[in-house]
Amino acid sequence: MKAFETKKTSIFLSLVIFAIILAFVFNPETYMQSTLNGILIWCTAVLPALFPFFFLTKLLTSLNLVQQISQIFKPITTKLFNVPGVSSYVFLMSVISGYPVGAKLISELYTTGQISRSEATRMSSFCSTSGPLFILGTVGSELFLCRGAGLIMLASHILGAFLNGLLYRKYKLKENDYAQTKIKKEEKIDNILGATIYDSVISILIVGGYVALFFMIIDVLTNFHILSFFSEFFNRIFELFGICDDVGRGVSSGIIEVTRGCVDLSTSGATIKTLTILATALISWGGFSIHFQALTFLQKSKIKVSVYFLQKFTHSILSMLVAVVLSLIFL
Repeated sequence: MKAFETKKTSIFLSLVIFAIILAFVFNPETYMQSTLNGILIWCTAVLPALFPFFFLTKLLTSLNLVQQISQIFKPITTKLFNVPGVSSYVFLMSVISGYPVGAKLISELYTTGQISRSEATRMSSFCSTSGPLFILGTVGSELFLCRGAGLIMLASHILGAFLNGLLYRKYKLKENDYAQTKIKKEEKIDNILGATIYDSVISILIVGGYVALFFMIIDVLTNFHILSFFSEFFNRIFELFGICDDVGRGVSSGIIEVTRGCVDLSTSGATIKTLTILATALISWGGFSIHFQALTFLQKSKIKVSVYFLQKFTHSILSMLVAVVLSLIFL
């Protein structure tokens, strides 16, 4: 039965991929431009913001300084989230730099034998976050023209991650195994620098590939009127809650790519409270573009894909509820 379901999934995915290929063949100019737009966004915004963090965090991990730095937080993280003190470092770097740095660090800690599979899974529930540069700068100030909304989104997003970590603190796999790592001899600093640069370049290229790919996929879905179908579906749901603005387009595109979703929300005409709450949910969800970036790194730590998606869903709900309360008080 399981093999049959796997075969059906493979057939469905093959058909979807074939349809995207046909769309590209029959309208290459449009989708080449979509891909180029994604690459330009990556070059001008993602690359300069993430590459330094990829390099520096990888360097700290390679030099084995992370465990020493994190010892002070061990009693707190163990009691609250049932994870080692090193999680405080991962959480801090994730909050400062944004997606997908947290996932990359979790993967590195697991592959070097510093955390187990269960600990990696629990850490992913609260160490996969967006950063203040995107939330405050891009969404709050540039798109919504309201720094107060940006502060509420940032606070709700971080507090939602904290609550999400508490929610999964008792999660445990049957096999609480560690990665099989060989004891390495102490490396020279120039060897470490070379390996770190190589790893960081490959990682940032992976991120760029996904950004360009999903920019194209969104335009394919838009041109095939698939995105408009889901937009209408979400609009009807929001109308039940008295929200009659055209926010469905932003939500449906944001589920796929969060930046595009926030841009669409900003042009919907909704109130700043509505924009803040919905954008918080989308940012905490992350979008499939972010998910595939994160899962590319997390696959090394053998985290279950279903558990990862559940964690991001609950993070989105918890952050949204916090944003509702804060918006009612401060906006």
